[in-house]
Amino acid sequence: MATFQRYRCKGCGYEVRTEPRGFYALFSGQYYNFKCSKCKDIVSLSANDLYEMEYAPKCPICGNSNYLSTWNPIEGKCPMCNGEMEQLEGVIMAD
Repeated sequence: MATFQRYRCKGCGYEVRTEPRGFYALFSGQYYNFKCSKCKDIVSLSANDLYEMEYAPKCPICGNSNYLSTWNPIEGKCPMCNGEMEQLEGVIMAD
C-alpha cells in the first residue's frame, strides 16, 4: 500500500500525485517516476516495464527514451515550467 501526496507547481499549477521519494510499491509491483522533457509530464513505470524495456525506459506517452530522467517532487522541478513544487494537504491511499 502506498500513501500518495499531492504536489502542485507554484508557477503554473501543474499537479501530480505521488510519494515524496519518487518511487512506490503497490500489490502490482514497484513503480518509479520519470520526467519526460518532451511531453512535459511525469510518468510512472513499473519495475516489470523497465525490465521489458531492457532498462532503457521509454515514455509511455511519446515513446521517446532520450528525454526521460528520474524525478521526485522534493528535489525535482515542475516538468511544465521548471518551477518549484509544493506539497498540498491531505493524503491518498492506494493498494
